[in-house]
Parts: sequence; structure tokens; C-alpha cells
Amino acid sequence: MKYFFKQIYTVWCAIVFVGLFLLLFPFYLIIISNNSWHKHCFYLNKIWANVALFLVGIKTQIEGLQFLDSKKQYVYCSNHFSLLDIVSFGFSPNPVVYIGKSSLAKIPLFGYMFKKLHVTVDRSSLKNRYEALQIALEKMGDGRSLVMYPEGGIVSKKIPQMARFKDGAFRAAISKQIPLVPVSLPDNWIILPDEKIPLITRRKMRMIYHQPIPTKGLNMEDVPSLKEKVYEVIENELKTRLKNEY
Repeated sequence: MKYFFKQIYTVWCAIVFVGLFLLLFPFYLIIISNNSWHKHCFYLNKIWANVALFLVGIKTQIEGLQFLDSKKQYVYCSNHFSLLDIVSFGFSPNPVVYIGKSSLAKIPLFGYMFKKLHVTVDRSSLKNRYEALQIALEKMGDGRSLVMYPEGGIVSKKIPQMARFKDGAFRAAISKQIPLVPVSLPDNWIILPDEKIPLITRRKMRMIYHQPIPTKGLNMEDVPSLKEKVYEVIENELKTRLKNEY
């Protein structure tokens, strides 16, 4: 019986998320038409995330916003265990550019929006990863922050243990000389697991912004230590949250 209700709930969630996106899609098209308007997709993302999660009964708990300045640029680095992680950054305090896997561009309508406003990458190609990062830095301009999942996708074989981080996010932050913000998402993999046919579990979605880590004065030789520092911050938070619950 519990499995049956999970199926019904999952269908309802799909209807809400897809239906709301279709309602917002004409407004995304307007924003897409002018490059200088792209940063305003921030408001549509916020509406989509807030309204959709409210309608499906998933409460949110956003922590650490006091550490951030909505007028500054950051590179957000988050663990990545679920597709819900993309929705989570609808709660970011400022406009963002995502770097997402190339398969996102194949999703009808959503893929068109994503590749126009954000950046897709073929993670199997070193050249494409480099080019995608350069495009993302250009799209950031002076007003958008960058969202990157430094694991390089949902690749961990032992969720909620993270896979090793790749260098891209840290190179981006050093290149722009802007702070890195570790972000912990401890619940999304339980709410929406990375499975072929996932069933959604209703529970609170928590998002923890940690204190920004400055990169001014750093160079590419500092990437390994910076990478390790961010990994430890997120890993410790995930372990603490899970230990307190189980």
C-alpha cells in the first residue's frame, strides 16, 4: 500500500513540476531573446522552485544565507546525488549560471531553455569540459554566479559519500578571483533518488550554504588544497546531518 501511494505521489510531483514549467516557458522564451536579460531567469527559477515544492508538500530549510551578499559573485560547489539538486539552486540569493551534462539539452523544451541560458558539457571530452568552462565564465559576466557540481555529475557509487572532485569549479573561482561557497544538500538523494524509475519520498529539503572561501591572490597551484578544503566542509556537514538522524 505504501508503495502504491508513493507511485501516486510521484505522478503528482511530475505533473506539478512539468505543468508549472510549461506555464513559465513563454517567459523563459522572452528572456532568451536578449542576452542582457538572461540574468532575470533567476526570478523564474525561484518561482518554479518555491511554487512547485509548496504544491507537492515538500518543506524547505535554507541555512547560511547570512554569509552571502546577493550583489556579489560566487562559485557555488555542491554535492550532487539527485536531479533535485538543480531545483535547489532556485533558492540561491543571486542569479546563477549552471554547467550541466549535455543530455539535459535533449529534454523537450527544458533542454532548449537550459542550453540557451546555461552551459552544457560532454564530461567524457576533456576539450569540451575546457570549452564549457570558458563559455560559463563569459556567461557569468559581471552579475551572475556559477553553480558547479565538482564531482562531475551523479557519479558516486556509495551515496551519500561523494566522489572525488574535479578541478573545474576551483579553476573558475581562481580565474575570476571570486569566493567559493561550499553547499551541502543532505536530503535530495532520499527525496528523488538517482534511479531509472525513481519514486519520490516526501520529506524536508535542506540546503546549507557554508561560509565563502576567498580566492584573491591564489593561482592554479592552489587548486589541490582548495579542492580538499571544500570537499572536507561538505563531507563533514553531510556526515553530521545523517548521523543526527540515523
